[in-house]
Amino acid sequence: MQHKGLIAFVLVFFFILIYFNLVYSLSSFNSEKNFAEAKLIEIENTSFKRNLLENTIDSVIEEEIKKEIAFGTTEPKKLNEKISEKLIEVFSVLEEKEIEFKEANSGKKYSKIKIRGKKVEKEFLEKNSKTIVINLKETVYLVEFIYTGGLEKNNLIGAEIKEKNSNRNFFIPFNYSVKQVAVKGI
Repeated sequence: MQHKGLIAFVLVFFFILIYFNLVYSLSSFNSEKNFAEAKLIEIENTSFKRNLLENTIDSVIEEEIKKEIAFGTTEPKKLNEKISEKLIEVFSVLEEKEIEFKEANSGKKYSKIKIRGKKVEKEFLEKNSKTIVINLKETVYLVEFIYTGGLEKNNLIGAEIKEKNSNRNFFIPFNYSVKQVAVKGI
């Protein structure tokens, strides 16, 4: 009889150990799941900021082209200066939000790009970009802004976007262009 009691005690003790082990494993799993979800949210936030940044740069260039053509600026060099000036303003505002734009020197392989260098200057942008202006009809112009990256295509502009422990790199790629049809005098 005592033997059966001992076996019952060992079985109950064994099931209690299994129960606590399962409870511990579930709480550990939930903790790891919550940590992974938080990391995914950080990564998603940096991706969102990167997409927002891409759209901001596109729209700033388009709006500057429309504005300058409307005010009568049709000389490509002058337009390129104005667009570069506006982009530097945008980069400065974004730097206040901890997105630092840098001149990044690297090889042509995107997989090996590292952000290093100095703060982007207007002259750097002007030297590594060009603007083409085509008069389509009287007051209608087709304008294309192209970031060439220089003669050797090795002058990048990059930014590192940080969200707590998550980082994303953003670069204006070589031969990046924005085309805009604009009307003079409106």
